[in-house]
Amino acid sequence: MAYFECKMTHVNLKSDMFSMVWPVFALDGKSKSVLDFSYKGVSIKIVPSVLGRATIKDKEVLIYCMSHIMAAKNAKLELSNTVRFNTYDLLKATGRGTSGKEYKLVEKALYRLAGTLITTDYKFNGRRFLESMGLIEGFKLIEGSGLSRWQVTLPDWLIESIDDNDVLTLHEDYFQLSKPFDRRLYEVCRKRCGRPSKQVIKLDNLRERIGIRSSLADLKKRLKKIEKILDYLLKVEGDSLFIFRDTESGRMELAKLNSELFMKRINRG
Repeated sequence: MAYFECKMTHVNLKSDMFSMVWPVFALDGKSKSVLDFSYKGVSIKIVPSVLGRATIKDKEVLIYCMSHIMAAKNAKLELSNTVRFNTYDLLKATGRGTSGKEYKLVEKALYRLAGTLITTDYKFNGRRFLESMGLIEGFKLIEGSGLSRWQVTLPDWLIESIDDNDVLTLHEDYFQLSKPFDRRLYEVCRKRCGRPSKQVIKLDNLRERIGIRSSLADLKKRLKKIEKILDYLLKVEGDSLFIFRDTESGRMELAKLNSELFMKRINRG
């Protein structure tokens, strides 16, 4: 199959797990520095292009493509790692406007996605391997009949993520989160607190996962203003963020924590 066309009217939003764990995508378009971190003994480096690192807004293109491919896989349709989509359909699905400026922003996003590389090293059978992977392999514009369509080739590692079901479903209102920080925060919550009704993450760890350099005090101050993000309830206490799923069990866990904190304050008083 030469390519797969994204033309389903409704699909569940999907993201690969790797970029939900680590800050592969920048929160703004100003990030042009190399990002280094380690994961289970493997070093990982995110290398931006001259246009900067791909942003979490640019990630919309990958989410859109992956969501359609995953839906097609579940429907047992023939697949391809090369996809085509109508620019207008992408803009509408992601909640953007449809002005000429928005069309140009999609083009810039594709350039950043193509230019950003993930470099990793790993050992296999006692030998060290170095591998470089792109966020997309390539793209081209196809115009005709008054339509603007893009053809995008996804890298093997993303296709393998789909094949291995190493993807997670995002909330249907994910694209309505207008602030990049909120999107990244939601992704961390979704990955960390998928099945359990409660999870806890240290603020210094959270700062690394979100990919920001602000002080812990500034992060704490910002988080205290966010009591809920989509289907997660949040509470900052001490040097930790408590994450609760917005379910009956999650709300009970939050009430229990609030009760415990109240009693501690009473006893100290």
